[in-house]
Amino acid sequence: MKSIYKILLLFTCSCGVSCGGDDEPVMTALAVQGIRAEAFPGAIRLTWNPIESRDFLYAEVSYYDFGTQTTISKQCSRYTGTLYIDGLLNRYGKYRFTFTAYDVNGTPGQPVYIERQCEKAESYYVVVAENPIPLAADQLATNAQEPSEGPLELLVDGNPDTFFQSFWDEWTYPELKPTGYHHLTFDLRKEVSAFKFQYWNRKKANGSLPKAVNIYGSPDGETWVLLAQLDNLPGDLGSSYTSELFLPEEPISHVKYEVVKGTDVYQPYFSLAEIEFYEVVRELVDPEAE
Repeated sequence: MKSIYKILLLFTCSCGVSCGGDDEPVMTALAVQGIRAEAFPGAIRLTWNPIESRDFLYAEVSYYDFGTQTTISKQCSRYTGTLYIDGLLNRYGKYRFTFTAYDVNGTPGQPVYIERQCEKAESYYVVVAENPIPLAADQLATNAQEPSEGPLELLVDGNPDTFFQSFWDEWTYPELKPTGYHHLTFDLRKEVSAFKFQYWNRKKANGSLPKAVNIYGSPDGETWVLLAQLDNLPGDLGSSYTSELFLPEEPISHVKYEVVKGTDVYQPYFSLAEIEFYEVVRELVDPEAE
């Protein structure tokens, strides 16, 4: 009788364990292993060992973003063993990255995690203003004015229907033929450490438009430093071009615009309707500052 009672008691206990397991989440035996974290300025690169199991589908990497105060999750395919996460800050301390492997049925494996603090994020500049630089005719010069049309002052008259034309009539004015590339120079009458420009092409046919240009800067209008070589410039009539930001190593007050190739590749001359310069004001931002 006692033996029968013991058997019934064991059966009852085993049933209790089995039934209690129904409330626990189902998990796969898969787990991400060999996790490594390498710190960079404002970023961390995560790497891990490949999972060879055919049942493995993808890994999910999640972490808490202190800046946005949200949990971010990224899914990494079975063919990936690295993840680069930027937009982090050293001042927040260690980030915890949780890795969860999922099988082909979408069942999660045992989560594992690694903690790492990134290096200090680098400071950067933001543009706070782009101030137009006034230009008058006496601030412009050229080595190649065409006498019969397009005087230089029309380049800054505010009228896109007028235009400047560089020299082309060497038959009538052979003594005026310039040597070297045709260029324009601009006296900004102020020192700038950051600037950009915009120009508009001539609207009507006739004449060649700039396609490749050298941009120089100078502190005095005599000593020139090459700042950029621009090519594939817009060649449609009436089109415009806005330059990238120029950051000369030293402040400059003069700019040279030298055309090395036009839409008519066999001619050195070019025409432009309007041009404007802007002083760019920037502010240094330290993302690690409180």
